[in-house]
Amino acid sequence: MEESKIQGTRRSHRGGIRWRAKGLLGLRRNILVEIRWRLGDEIMALPIYDGLRSGYPDCRIAVLCNYPELLEGNPSVDVVNVPMSPDRFILLRSGPRTVRRIAHYAELAGISTPVERPRLHFADWSAPSVARYGGGFVAVAPGASWAIKRWPVERWRALCEALDAHGLPVVELGHGDEAIGVQHSLMGQTTVREAACVLHAARLLVCCDSGLMHLARAVGTPAVALFGPTVPSILISNDPGLTAVVSEEPCQGCWNTDQPNVSPGVCARGRASCMERISVDDVLSRVLPVLA
Repeated sequence: MEESKIQGTRRSHRGGIRWRAKGLLGLRRNILVEIRWRLGDEIMALPIYDGLRSGYPDCRIAVLCNYPELLEGNPSVDVVNVPMSPDRFILLRSGPRTVRRIAHYAELAGISTPVERPRLHFADWSAPSVARYGGGFVAVAPGASWAIKRWPVERWRALCEALDAHGLPVVELGHGDEAIGVQHSLMGQTTVREAACVLHAARLLVCCDSGLMHLARAVGTPAVALFGPTVPSILISNDPGLTAVVSEEPCQGCWNTDQPNVSPGVCARGRASCMERISVDDVLSRVLPVLA
């Protein structure tokens, strides 16, 4: 067992004793949730805090995370990234690929599976980039954590040219990825908070399976997302704001699990990417009806 998991188990056991003792004494109890993971995974966990607040309204809820911006103004979270002694410790940093992520998180937290989508609670959605571009634009984000989750950059360029031909200005978002080369690019220029504000102002996000896909839905912006090795229903389910464009490869949705010795993000069959089966016309045919 990994050392972090051993420590988490010990902390959870000690917390269980304090949890019962404080409950008997009528003292306020502390729930500490640790997520400290990728952007998309931390966004998917947001409804868990609402569920904990509903189930334990008198408890103090603290979160350890990598992206504290996501919790700005969140009424269900009391403390962010402040060391504390918990009465109950919940470690959410895991995600089996056969179970809906939100259901897995809920089981770890000991609550019912939330039906609400993740959402942010910013009081102010203004940002320099929003002031620069206003609204009415389509955001595109070519990046993804795995190389095989990315769509070829030349197809991104062709899609952006097609959108421009339809009179739709395009703004590019992302960090550390190959740039598409559109006129309005914010690649590598935004914080997570500013990216959220830009997406809030956008009419639509076109992306791969990435953290920005989850960020768009958390701010209420529709997303058209391209999927190859991953399965959309595991990550986002029952969300009419997400339009999934899925590769037609027979091995689509493999999650790289059919050959365990292959590194994450590398195709077990030696292919460059199953995303190549998705054409520009496939994507455009899904984008235009959403914009209409």
